[in-house]
Amino acid sequence: MKHIGTIVREKIVDELKESLKQSEGCFFINFNKVKALSISQLRNNLRKMNSKVYVAKNSLLSKAFDAKRDNIVNFVSGETAVIFVYDKDVVKTAKALVDFAKENEILKIQGGFLNDKAVSPEDLNSLAKLPPKEILLGMAVSGLASPITGFVSALNQVMLKFVWVVEEIKKNKETNKK
Repeated sequence: MKHIGTIVREKIVDELKESLKQSEGCFFINFNKVKALSISQLRNNLRKMNSKVYVAKNSLLSKAFDAKRDNIVNFVSGETAVIFVYDKDVVKTAKALVDFAKENEILKIQGGFLNDKAVSPEDLNSLAKLPPKEILLGMAVSGLASPITGFVSALNQVMLKFVWVVEEIKKNKETNKK
């Protein structure tokens, strides 16, 4: 017969594994000495972005991230929380997290995983500096449309020059008749 504590720990590990499967990425933070009100504020902000803050013992986190055990050692120390990102736009969550870490200097971003690739805190800061998804898509579209616009302009100039030449010929013929 299993002890209740063992059953609860197994349930937590299963929940963490399921969250990991469903998420687009996850970030680890050390929230030692951060006030509870600030952590609640972070949870609420991230919930709006389809992200979830999960606090568990480091040993349970290591068991849940078993396949990534070598990399997780760098991210799990002290009082650790995991932020699971369920939205495709991971940049939004990274920005919110980096901004929150600037306001609360005690909070430390330790790293994370994006599509099974380990990400350092420096990479997360770089990710947070990216413009929003809509702006990046606009930049890509304008980059693709620019050559087409130039081509259409060049064709338009050729047609205008042709019309000008025809007009000049017409004027010359009219002046020669007179």
